[in-house]
Amino acid sequence: MSAGEEPLEPCCKDMAAALSFETGRHFFVEDGELRLLVAHTPLLDGGEAELENIVRFCPFCGKPAKTLFEH
Repeated sequence: MSAGEEPLEPCCKDMAAALSFETGRHFFVEDGELRLLVAHTPLLDGGEAELENIVRFCPFCGKPAKTLFEH
């Protein structure tokens, strides 16, 4: 979550649990959008690359992403 961004409440308890992992996270909120870390790859030059996708529906309860989080 970006600095100054208001914390968002998840749509269901399973999503809340998925978002609560500090390390090894797969689901996270960035710029107000739910995202899924798809791949984490070490690069030959010593860096790392991550592939993220925007999640359009909650994989646990099926709600559309626009209604996943209620303020």
